[in-house]
Amino acid sequence: FFLGYRNRSNHKYTLLSVLSCIFSPAMEALPQVLVSGTPLRAVGAMYAVASLIVVPLTYHRTAYSFTVGYGLSVAVMSLALLTSFPISLSAPYILAFISLIYGLRLAAFIFARECTVESKRKQFDNMDKMSILQRTPMALGVSLLYACMVSPALFALRGTLDAGSISKKVQIFFTAVSAFGVILESVADQHKYQVKRKSKEGEFVGPTTWSYTICRHPNYLGEILFWAGLFGAGSVSFGKSIVPWACGGLGLWGILSIMLGASAGLDKKQAEKYGEQPDYVEWKRKV
Repeated sequence: FFLGYRNRSNHKYTLLSVLSCIFSPAMEALPQVLVSGTPLRAVGAMYAVASLIVVPLTYHRTAYSFTVGYGLSVAVMSLALLTSFPISLSAPYILAFISLIYGLRLAAFIFARECTVESKRKQFDNMDKMSILQRTPMALGVSLLYACMVSPALFALRGTLDAGSISKKVQIFFTAVSAFGVILESVADQHKYQVKRKSKEGEFVGPTTWSYTICRHPNYLGEILFWAGLFGAGSVSFGKSIVPWACGGLGLWGILSIMLGASAGLDKKQAEKYGEQPDYVEWKRKV
């Protein structure tokens, strides 16, 4: 429709120009809403940004709603924050930058894994049986969750804390926790990816070294630390407003529930698959 539409002067509009006309006013208003809009409108703007990323990707592949779309939506929301607020070396700005790196890294890793690991590709293929009508509410629902998860970074940027105050020190500490979480998850993901690519079906090969000597799922731990750190860094700027606490709390509760559930599920799956293998039994006993 867009490619074939013509105006009275018989000039063909390109898809790019039409989309530009639609979204340009919204993009111009986005920084203003994020910086000075009411808390609810600001979170709503974040939700709109997340939806614009997640919904089309979910239509393309169902699993992208909570994989590639998850990472990219976090990255784009973080980029929107970075371009809406003045550049600085403050903890909130660094926090938003860390969130950008987190999202880009996660999306790239999951996409690369899908392209190179046959079992993951088949897993994604099996999810594509859902109809568009079924995918839409799911995509909109997870987009709201992602907006709530990133919202503490928004309120950290909007807030003002006195230099040297306890609140400022707490914010810096949790920003560091968030950064450490990104590093831990990145290293653990890559380590597991390299080990699993060399394994044979049904054979337990770990990983059982590096971060996997202190935790069975360090990649999940890293993700939890990232989001807990982001919430902690933002919470000192929430004040008495209900919206930041409600949205940030919902986001943190959501991701913690998902990660703890995924950890328990993976433990059960590994026990069923490798439960009789000595290497697995010994590793599980120690870690």
